[in-house]
Amino acid sequence: MASRRRPGLGPVFAYEWLTASRRWQGYALRSLLVLLLLLGLAAVWLGSLDGAGTLSVDRMAEVGRAFYAVTTLILLGLVGLAAPAATAGAICLDKARGNLTLLFATDLADAEIVLGKLGARLVPVLGLIACAAPVMSLATLLGGVDPTLPAGAILVCLACAAFGCTLALTLSVWGRRTHEVLLATYAFGIFWLLAAPIWMALASTLPWQSRPDWMPGGFALFPYNPVFLVLGPMGAPPGLGSVGLGAQGRFCLLGMLASALLASAATWRIRAVVVRQAGRGEGARRATGPLGRLLRRLPSPSLDGNPVLWREWHRRRPSRWSVAVWGLFAALSGGASLWVIVEALGGRGTEGGAVIGGVQVSAGLLLLSVSAATSLAEERQRGSLDVLLSTPLSTRSIVLGKWWGAFRGVPPLAILPALIAGALATHTGFAPAPALIGGLILAYGTAITSLGLALATWLPRMGQAIGLTAGLYIVVLIGAVPVGMVLFGDGHGEPGPGIAVASPFWGVGFSSAVFGGTAGPRHGMREHAAWLVFWTIAYGLVAIGLLLATLKTFNRCLGRADGR
Repeated sequence: MASRRRPGLGPVFAYEWLTASRRWQGYALRSLLVLLLLLGLAAVWLGSLDGAGTLSVDRMAEVGRAFYAVTTLILLGLVGLAAPAATAGAICLDKARGNLTLLFATDLADAEIVLGKLGARLVPVLGLIACAAPVMSLATLLGGVDPTLPAGAILVCLACAAFGCTLALTLSVWGRRTHEVLLATYAFGIFWLLAAPIWMALASTLPWQSRPDWMPGGFALFPYNPVFLVLGPMGAPPGLGSVGLGAQGRFCLLGMLASALLASAATWRIRAVVVRQAGRGEGARRATGPLGRLLRRLPSPSLDGNPVLWREWHRRRPSRWSVAVWGLFAALSGGASLWVIVEALGGRGTEGGAVIGGVQVSAGLLLLSVSAATSLAEERQRGSLDVLLSTPLSTRSIVLGKWWGAFRGVPPLAILPALIAGALATHTGFAPAPALIGGLILAYGTAITSLGLALATWLPRMGQAIGLTAGLYIVVLIGAVPVGMVLFGDGHGEPGPGIAVASPFWGVGFSSAVFGGTAGPRHGMREHAAWLVFWTIAYGLVAIGLLLATLKTFNRCLGRADGR
C-alpha cells in the first residue's frame, strides 16, 4: 500500500495506520464499548424482572425494544464524539510541528495526503461500529425488534462517522489548534440535533396566517435528525409517517455525499492554506474595541500569585473560532432563557423552560469537556510543556494553575439555568431553587475539569484524552437516566429520579420542573432538593479525588524529576 505501483490509499495511510494499529488504546476502547452495551442489556433485563423472576413473551419484546434504544443511543453518542476527536488533530498537529510542509516537498499528491489521513482515522471509528453490530443484533432474539432496525441504525451511525471525521479534518485545514476545530465540530453537531425541535417549536408558535408553499413544515427536519432516525421506527409522532430502512439509507447516502464534498474541498485548499499560514505565523491575539477594553478592566490573576494561572489567563485568548462558537451558544441560550423567564414571570405556561435549561447545560458542559482536556494535552503534544516543566515552579502550582484556567468557563454556564430555575420557582415559592441548581452545575463542572486534566496527564495522545473525556461525559449524560429509572424505580417514594440527577440534563431540567411544580404531585421538592445536595457533594468529592490523583502521578507520567 505504501508503493505507488500497488492499489491503496497511499503511503500516508500506510504509515499512520501502521502506527495506530500498534496502540493498545484502540482495542481497549472497542472492548469498553462492548462492555457498556452488555451492561445496558443487563440493566434493562434486571429492571424488567417481576417478582417471580420470569418474563412473558410480551414483556420480553418490550425488553428487546428497550435494549435496542439504549444500545443505539450509546453507539450513536460515542461515534459522534469519537469521530471528530480522532480526526481534529490530523492536520493541526502536523502544521504546528512542520511535518506537513515537508510532505508538500515530496511527490505525494494532495489527495493522497488528505485521503490517507482521513482513512487512517476513520478505520478505528468504523471498528467501533463493527464491534457494536453483533451486540445490537441481540435485541432481535428477544422479540419486538425487526432485524431491519439494527441494520438501519448501523447505516445512520456510518453516515455520522464519515461526516464527523471529514468535517473535523476539513476544519483542521483552516484551524490552527485542535480544540478550536473540536469546538466548531461539536457546535455544528449540537446545532444540527437541535435544529429539528427548534424549527418545530417556531413553526407552531409563529403567527402565520397562511404558510407559503416554499416554507417547510414543522416536521421537515426530523427525517435528517440521526436520533429520530434510529428511534423513529419504534414509534414516530403522528404526521411524520413511518420511518424505515429507506429513510435511513437516504440519510446514509446524503452523509456520504456531504463527506465527499468536504474531502474535495480539503484536498483543493490544503496546500494553499497551509503554506499561507506557515508564512504568517500564529501571532498574538489581542481583543480590540469596546469588548477588549472591557475585558482588560476585569479582574485577573496576578503574576506573583500563580504564574501558571496568569499564563493560562493571558495565553489562551479567545480566537475567532472560539468567539464564534461561544457567541452563538450565548446568543441562542440567552434568547431562549429570556423567553422562558418572561413567560414564567408572566404566569403563563412553563413546561418547556425546564427542558431548555437542561439542554443548554448539557451542550455547554460538552463544549467545556473539550477545553478541560486540551488545557494540558495541547501543550504536551506541541512540546511547549517541557519548557514549563523545566522551571522551578512546583508541580502543585502547575496543576492547580491548569485546573483553574480550565474551570473559569464553568461559572458563566450556571447563570442562565439558575435564573430559569428561580423564575419557575416563583410558582411554588421554593426560594432555594436557584442556589441548588447553580451549585449542582458548578459541581458538574469541577468533575469534568478534573477528569479532563487527569486524562490529559495519564494519556500521551491528545485525541484519546479529549475523546475519552467527552465519551465518559456522554455515557453519564445518557446512561444515568435509564439506569436510575430501571434499576431503582420511578414510582412514588422510589429513588430512581434522585439517582438520575447524576445526568446533567436530568439534574438541571427535571429539577427545575420539580421546583416549578410542573413535574407532577408525586415528586416532593424537599426530598428532591436533598438529592441535589447529595450529588453536589458527590461530584465535588470525585473532582477532589481526581485532582489529588493527578498531583500524585503528574511527575511520573510527564517525566519530571521529583523534588524529593
